[in-house]
Amino acid sequence: MSANTNTFVAGMTATAEALGDRTATDAATRTLAVPGVAISFGAATAVAQDATPVVPHTSATTDGFATGGTITSSHTGHMSIDFPFGPTPVSVDVSMTFIATHGGGNFLSDYSLSGLASPSVHGLL
Repeated sequence: MSANTNTFVAGMTATAEALGDRTATDAATRTLAVPGVAISFGAATAVAQDATPVVPHTSATTDGFATGGTITSSHTGHMSIDFPFGPTPVSVDVSMTFIATHGGGNFLSDYSLSGLASPSVHGLL
């Protein structure tokens, strides 16, 4: 093992709010940190239904951060659907964020690959 120390950090927040006669919310986050990689995922969902003429309101947000790697990637998706017409208007919000960082140190570099491949392929690794 090398004495090289790299710190990889990833974090996530998720919130969901709903205002109406009937509401449901859910927010969850997960983070994985292993040598050489940090990954975080967050999801939030808010659903509200109300009686006319009041229009329900929903809000779902996710946000994250990652540091320590030479390559950081992220993706955020948000969807909001409102059905303000009819006897029971409905509002739905969904948000998801994924973020990961890696590099700056290869945790596999401390292990020999010579026993994992045939001699004809070993020169490529």
